[in-house]
Amino acid sequence: MDSLEAYIQMGGEYHPLVDLAVTHYQFETIHPCSDGNGRLGRLLIVLQLHEAGYLSEPYLYPSAYFNRNKQEYVERMRAVSEAGNWRDWIAFFIEGIKEQARDSYERTFNLIELRREYETQYPGQKTSHKLARSLFELPYFTANNVTERFDVSRQTAYNAIEELEAGGVVVEVTGQQRNREYKAVDIFDILERPQQSDSSHG
Repeated sequence: MDSLEAYIQMGGEYHPLVDLAVTHYQFETIHPCSDGNGRLGRLLIVLQLHEAGYLSEPYLYPSAYFNRNKQEYVERMRAVSEAGNWRDWIAFFIEGIKEQARDSYERTFNLIELRREYETQYPGQKTSHKLARSLFELPYFTANNVTERFDVSRQTAYNAIEELEAGGVVVEVTGQQRNREYKAVDIFDILERPQQSDSSHG
């Protein structure tokens, strides 16, 4: 573990993405923690990309790629351990970073476009318009959140929510009459849509 830390701190020997593949393999094979090594190892990928200047914010989810290709993930690492096959592991790893970067870019672009759409569609100062524009900071909320955020009465909050419900912008998710909770439909559609993979592995 000490030699791995030293390697990371020195900046490695190769291109930063190759170094990432090397250090991730080493971390996963060392298993320094009794639990949570996978999650920690994947968090380190994001932190190292940020440190290397590839990410301005930690908006990358490498676990999605590794989970989608779990068998190949294990097989590629085993091939390094058993046969020294670094080439296929590094290619697999870098393809994963590329896929997840593309996915993050597309989701971010779609969210920016949606924000612009809401700013055009809801430009006014009425509570429903302000709520629509605030959904990117408050995609999941209650009527109390609305009253507190905009300093309005509970009835005004419900009126604003009902207006956005009628427009298909938000939807109630509990099915209850009391303590109701709402989510922003379009925002969650973007965040939760299945990822499209344009590469084949194996």
